[in-house]
Amino acid sequence: MSRLTYHAERKSSAQTRLVRKGDSSLLALCLASTLLSAGWTSPAAAFELFGYDISTSGIKAVSETQPTEDIPDPVSYTVTLTSDDGELTDELKDVSLLIEKEEEPASGTTGLLMRARSDQKRLIAALYEKGLYGGTVDITVNGERYDRVPLDEELSKAGPVTVAISVSKGPVFTFSKPDARLSDGEPIDLGEYGVITGSPAYSQLVLDAEEGLVADYKKRGFALAKIEERSLAADHKTGKLDVTLRVDHGPRARLGQVTVTGNEDVKRELIIQQANIPVGDTYSPEAITKASRNLRALGVFDSVIVKPADALLEDGSLPIEISVKERKFRTIGAGVTIGNLDGVGLEGYWVHRNLFGGAESLRIQGSIAKIGQDDVKDLDYNADIIFKKPGVIGPASTFDAKLSLNFTNPEAYQKRAIGGEVGLSYQWTDELSTRAGLKAEYARITDSSGTDTNLLFSTPLELAYDKRDSKLDPTEGFYALIDAEPTISSDGSIGFFKTSATLSAYQSLDRAKRFVLAGKISAGTIVGASKSDVPTDRRFFTGGGGSIRGYSYQMAGPRDASNDPTGGRSYIAGSLEARMKVTDSIGLAAFVDVGNTFNSSMPKFGDEWYTGVGAGLRYLTPIGPLRLDVAVPLKKIQDEPKFGVYLGLGQAF
Repeated sequence: MSRLTYHAERKSSAQTRLVRKGDSSLLALCLASTLLSAGWTSPAAAFELFGYDISTSGIKAVSETQPTEDIPDPVSYTVTLTSDDGELTDELKDVSLLIEKEEEPASGTTGLLMRARSDQKRLIAALYEKGLYGGTVDITVNGERYDRVPLDEELSKAGPVTVAISVSKGPVFTFSKPDARLSDGEPIDLGEYGVITGSPAYSQLVLDAEEGLVADYKKRGFALAKIEERSLAADHKTGKLDVTLRVDHGPRARLGQVTVTGNEDVKRELIIQQANIPVGDTYSPEAITKASRNLRALGVFDSVIVKPADALLEDGSLPIEISVKERKFRTIGAGVTIGNLDGVGLEGYWVHRNLFGGAESLRIQGSIAKIGQDDVKDLDYNADIIFKKPGVIGPASTFDAKLSLNFTNPEAYQKRAIGGEVGLSYQWTDELSTRAGLKAEYARITDSSGTDTNLLFSTPLELAYDKRDSKLDPTEGFYALIDAEPTISSDGSIGFFKTSATLSAYQSLDRAKRFVLAGKISAGTIVGASKSDVPTDRRFFTGGGGSIRGYSYQMAGPRDASNDPTGGRSYIAGSLEARMKVTDSIGLAAFVDVGNTFNSSMPKFGDEWYTGVGAGLRYLTPIGPLRLDVAVPLKKIQDEPKFGVYLGLGQAF
């Protein structure tokens, strides 16, 4: 094992020199937040994500403090931090470990001094991030410099220990002309990477430049590119930071043989197929990233690591190792939904994610809805058996099949149906996907006009383009979906073409993405048949949590003489929502939804429109925000509730 040494060395009163030679994999230890800060915390004993413990038993918040009785020889202290810049003081307080853990006693004198030592490194690194290479950090414990306090001194015998941190920021350094070259002497323009002569010498800019340099060469096929040598010298007389870099890009590589380790029940052949690494092509980091993403998407692995070898083979190829850890394949789950308009809903499922060793999934699920709203015979009952198999015609394809039993009783109709569907999805690019299917459904529909029984055949088609940065809580990008479903009855008496389109867009209003503006518009039409010839369950409806909040499900549209919804042959609906993250775990939202369903095949903008306004609370979890929305309808409907409450996982759209 090679040993790399980093040091900050004061050459004279006029110059501080940061020197490092060797491999670039530990670059972050040299500069910025990790130059002087990273080595003083022990490894985590459990898996945490965003303040939560993730385990098979569920998700729970991580305790913020350790009970005093569990800390050996506890030493309590008070701490103050001052500097010659008020704004800087606030930022340094966020960095300080002593301040962060002030409410948690240190373990003995040694524990407190270790915190002080770590703080000095953290704070100096924070100064370097701002180009303040001449800054100083002084930490005293009970008036004595912390590094002069004996480890065996009983600090707390006279009461809580007093810790004082004093920071002097010094001047902002600027970059002198950087000297960056390849190993053969060819010059590199660091200005293209943000290290510009005369600009503030923020340490993060050097980190970013090095990462950018290495990444660019790897994109060009130099898989083993690295920073061979780095020298950073801060001249205190001139206020300049000299940057010297030597880059070794190595030979251009080809993607080599793929090996798989860690799999037990998932077939090796499937893993290699789904990774889809183009063996023999010029090395590409994108191919490695995409392979990892493809394998995670299978849903059968707890962890996936796709790692190139450290050296080329004699033929110039670079072997690729895929290391996986399989998850438990069988899962049983249950859920509950509650709303004042829809009552209580219960659902349960059983899923097997690796039925035959090829990541085939079988899911059996059932649900009961509207509990508390209707008699038992009028509740909604649904049951499904769903099968999916990836890679049927290449790694980007997925075959799916579904058998459904459906007994539902919305206000518009009563439905008793059994149906089946098969489909094939294809992921053309990271953003673009399509699906085509064949569907058959035998249904008995009862509405205000009577009862009809039909056997319908259709071909559902979908085209989706997804540029969102997150599916459950997007803050940037957009999502577009177009779907179509030509339908015909077994006897040819019914035939129509149903299509719709949806566009959602998201824009954050600040760099931290705490304020997000989200918008959605959707529309649809049915052509080829009159409204009376289109089965009621195949018509468009608006109203409810998925369209116009504040109105009951399906109620924002045409209704008959009994005030029951009848649906329509076209619709248009839009939503605008402002989202604000108050804390790391709490968010707020305000929204307006508007739309209508129309009897004609095209929306009539002169007709009445339904508008719902409301506000919501978001509890942010690692698997998406838990959403609570309350909305009121601006256009009242006779005998309908005056507001709606909606609870769900993920944003409304």
